[in-house]
Amino acid sequence: MREVVSYNKDFLSNTVFIETKLKDERGIKGKVLVELFDSKTNKKVKEAYTENIIPDLFFKDMFIRHFAGGIMGIGPRESDYYNNNFECIYLTDSTKPESANTERISGNITGYAYRNTEYSGTDPLRGTINKAESKMELANGKIRVTFVFDFPTHAANGKFESIYWGCDMQYKDYHYIGPYIWGRNNYGDGYENINCNLNPNRFWALTYGLLGNGFYTRGFNFTDYYKGYTIVDGSDSSIYRSSYISFPQELIGHLFYIPFDFNRNEFVDFSKAVKLLNSSGGAFGASNITEVMPIYDANGDIDYFIGIFIRYSSPNYYMRIYKWSKVGVLIHDSGEMNITTKYKDEYNTNFNYQNYSLNPLYWGDGYIEIYGFNSRTDTQYNETVYTNRLLRVDLNGNIISELNLKPKIGSSTWFASKRMNSGNIERRCYLKNLTWRTRNRIYLYYNGIQGGSSFYQAITPDGNILEPVRNNFGIYENYFNRYNILGTDKNIAFYSYYSSPSYNIALNHLALNGPCGAHTKLAQPVEKTDANTMKIQYTFEIDLIDYAFDYY
Repeated sequence: MREVVSYNKDFLSNTVFIETKLKDERGIKGKVLVELFDSKTNKKVKEAYTENIIPDLFFKDMFIRHFAGGIMGIGPRESDYYNNNFECIYLTDSTKPESANTERISGNITGYAYRNTEYSGTDPLRGTINKAESKMELANGKIRVTFVFDFPTHAANGKFESIYWGCDMQYKDYHYIGPYIWGRNNYGDGYENINCNLNPNRFWALTYGLLGNGFYTRGFNFTDYYKGYTIVDGSDSSIYRSSYISFPQELIGHLFYIPFDFNRNEFVDFSKAVKLLNSSGGAFGASNITEVMPIYDANGDIDYFIGIFIRYSSPNYYMRIYKWSKVGVLIHDSGEMNITTKYKDEYNTNFNYQNYSLNPLYWGDGYIEIYGFNSRTDTQYNETVYTNRLLRVDLNGNIISELNLKPKIGSSTWFASKRMNSGNIERRCYLKNLTWRTRNRIYLYYNGIQGGSSFYQAITPDGNILEPVRNNFGIYENYFNRYNILGTDKNIAFYSYYSSPSYNIALNHLALNGPCGAHTKLAQPVEKTDANTMKIQYTFEIDLIDYAFDYY
C-alpha cells in the first residue's frame, strides 16, 4: 500500500483541504484533476485532485470472460459488457468511500460525458470529450492515457463528490450480463447446442420443463448456479406424447415436481419426480394452480410443497393456498377467498391485488407476500389517494403483518424534478407490480398517475430504502431470461435461442445493477455554478510490461 494525497484548493479564499488515502501499489492507477474557471476572466478559481479505485470485480470479470468466452469458446461476445463500463464519466453527489468492492454508480447525477462522442448541445447535465487534449503517451516506463472533458457554464451545475466511469447513459439502469458460467459445446466454438435428433432427452427437458414459461410448467426456479426444479403439467398431450423421450406412464395426467441439473446428461431426473395429488388422491389439475414451490429442509431434502392459485373474475381477485407433504399428498387447502374484499382498509375500500411471492416460505420466514393497494377519493382536492401495501399472510390468508409501501424519496433529486414529494406522492403514483424478490431485496414498480411519473424502487424486507429510483429494470438484450437463485441475492441470465432443429443455450452471471468501471471520491465536494466552466482530466497509468524480465 502507498499513501496518496488528495486535495481541494480554493484560489479565491486561498484555502487548501488535504486528505491522505491508502491505495494499492499494484494495478492500474487513475489520477483525476478537476479545474473550475471563471467564465468571464478564464482564471482558475478551484482545483481538486485525487486517485481512483478500479474494482476487483472488473478484473475478475475480465478474467472469467477471457477463459469462458475467449478460450473455452462460449458465445460470440465475451468482452462487450466490461468494455461498456468505460463509455461515460458520471459526476454524482455520492459520499460513498472508494472500495475495491464498489459495484455500481451511486448518488444523484450532476453531470456526465461520453468518452468518445463530442457534444455541443444544451443538455444541463452533459459535457463533452475534448479530443484535441486527450492523448496516449509513453513516459518513464509507463503508459499514460489521459481523457479530458469540458463542461460549459450551463452543464453539470451543482455539487459533486464522486466521479465514476460507467456504461452508456441509456443503459445505466439495465441489468449487467456477466461472464458465462456454463454453456460450452463439445467443439469449443459456441454455445451449448441441443439438437432434437442428437440430444432428444435434453431437448425434451428444455422444451417442456426448463423453458415452459408457465405454458407447460407451474413453477421453475434455480436453487444454485446450475440446478433447481420445475413443476410440469403432465396432462398436456404435447408433453407425454413427445417422440423425444419415453415419458413415464405413471406421470401422465399429473402435475409433478422434477429437479434439474445442467451437469446431468438429461438435465432432469425422472427418478426423483413427485406427483402432486388432489384431496381424493387423484391427479391435481394444473388449471387450478398458479405456482407450486418445494420447501427444502436443512439437509436439502423436500420438506413439503406450497401452492397458490390466483384467479380474476370481474371485479374481484380470488386466492387459494395449498400444501402437500414431501410425497405429494394434499394436507392443506385454505379454500377460495375473495382477497379484493378480504383485505379492505380502514376506509372500507377494496384491495387492488397486483402480485404475490412465495419466496419467503423458501427461506423459512413462514409467510406468503401479497402486494397491492387500496384507493379512496379526497373530495377536497378531487384526487385519488393510493395506499400501497405489502401483506404477509399465513396459509389461510390471514394477515400476520403488514408493510406500508409508500414510496421513499430519500436523498434523490429525481422526484422534485417530476413535481413529486413526500406530501403528494401517494396521489401521484400507485404500486403496479412486484418486479423482483430476492432474499434481502424487494424491487417495486410504481405507475405514475394524476401528473406523476413511473419509476422502479428497491427496498429491504423491512421497508428501508436501497435505491429510490431507476428508470429501467430488465435485460436489454434478446434471448436472455432472468432468474434468482432462491434464498440468495444472486441472479442468473439464462440464454436460449431456438433455430430448428436446435437450441443454443448458456448461463451467465447477472447483476441487477451494472458495476462501475472505476470510482474516485474527492477530498471534499466541488460545487460548479453557471458562472464557471470546468475541465476534468482523467489519466490512467500502468507500468509497461517487460516481456523479457517481468514479475507480476
